[in-house]
Amino acid sequence: MITPTKTLRLRSQLRAEIDRIARRTRRTFSEVTQDLIEEALRMRECPGIYFADEPGGREAKVAGSGLGVWEVLRDYVAAGRDERTLRKALPQLSAAQVKACLLYYRRYPREIDAEIRENATLTPRVIQARFRGLVSPA
Repeated sequence: MITPTKTLRLRSQLRAEIDRIARRTRRTFSEVTQDLIEEALRMRECPGIYFADEPGGREAKVAGSGLGVWEVLRDYVAAGRDERTLRKALPQLSAAQVKACLLYYRRYPREIDAEIRENATLTPRVIQARFRGLVSPA
């Protein structure tokens, strides 16, 4: 997709770090910079959410819990979208953490729904077929 060009002056340390990430991930400087800006904007919109590298790529996570946002919302959807039932199912999450997840879901429902669907297909049998030796056959 062609996008309009905008010049941006970056401090040398910031540019060097983006260059390092781009080399490590084999992506362009522009791709990495756009992703970092998008993540920063999402974290600003949804306080309590951060992003981390996971085996499947970057993932929105619930601060202070280690849980992926999709994991919390999978349980929320399974609970009939009832916040009280979710809080009972995940008592380790504070009200603020649950609210952060729900806010993220309201802003990015297609992303979260796609992650829930994708992860639902990862049964032990599928994982064993894709990654021989990772899961012991039952």
